[in-house]
Amino acid sequence: MLYRTLHNNSLVAFILVPVILLLFWVRVFLFEGAGPISFDGISMPLWEWLVRPIFGQSAIGAAAFSYVLVVLTAFTVNRMVGRYGLMGRQSVLPAVLYGLLVSGFLVVQRLNVVWMYNLFFLLAIERVLGIVNHGRQEGRSFDASLLIGIGSLMYAKGLYLYPLLLVVMGGLRYLTFRTFVASLMGLLLPFVLSAGYFFFLGRFMEFGVFIVFNLLSNTGQLSHNLGTRIYLPLLVFLTLLAIINVFRYLPTQKIINRKIFRVIVWLILLTAGACLTPFFSVELTPMVAVGPSVVLAFWFDKISGKFWQETLLWLMVGIAVLAQFFLNG
Repeated sequence: MLYRTLHNNSLVAFILVPVILLLFWVRVFLFEGAGPISFDGISMPLWEWLVRPIFGQSAIGAAAFSYVLVVLTAFTVNRMVGRYGLMGRQSVLPAVLYGLLVSGFLVVQRLNVVWMYNLFFLLAIERVLGIVNHGRQEGRSFDASLLIGIGSLMYAKGLYLYPLLLVVMGGLRYLTFRTFVASLMGLLLPFVLSAGYFFFLGRFMEFGVFIVFNLLSNTGQLSHNLGTRIYLPLLVFLTLLAIINVFRYLPTQKIINRKIFRVIVWLILLTAGACLTPFFSVELTPMVAVGPSVVLAFWFDKISGKFWQETLLWLMVGIAVLAQFFLNG
């Protein structure tokens, strides 16, 4: 029943998405004993001036903003899947699965810079994918990197993730010398304008210090307990099954969809690998969850038998519920 309700694009299904996400965000609103912003430290100027003064002063305000961001991100993922026909039918299933995947760790659910950056990154991916229908390779490459550059003014480590956009461009066969130069110009433009602004204020060195400290900061690695040792391998196992299913059906897909699915698999592997480096940890979950939500939705759609579709979806819900109680952070 749940699968059938969510695996369509009816008004009821779209209304259920924010309701389901809100149920998993309840403890973020009720949580006390810590600051409203997680992974706090030396912040980039755009985050410090625009986000913290408005949403970083109260736990309720920060929780509400992180909830809005997860809803926007979930629907952005869903829109990409629907726009490029990555599933057999229009559905809100990718949005729901994305919400389930990011709801395990409280420290991730609370407001943090990755939520803002991830939304900009997804919009950048959309701009590149739009080349399929609209052309303008250099212009859209510039726009996409400009979005990542703006996001990096909030989350400087987003610069480390810029090569992921190049992977997307390369996987779609759009990476040429001209698109790379256009992309690089778009990435640097927000930093050049910001540097000029700080230079005008006589605080140019301060801007450089912000960037260096943010790029070299170590957020610390996740402290595992029995819950995480069960939860994370289980999600990895389900994602691997979904990836195998994607490659099984790949020959039946349109050429552009084959390229997109290959790009998604690369993004899954690279973002998951980034979490193992000293520069990232569990805070990267909003980005890591994008690819698995797509391939899992595709897998669920291809499963023959309504019983197994319902069972697997309820399994994902059960995993997310148990994670809320037994995971550190």
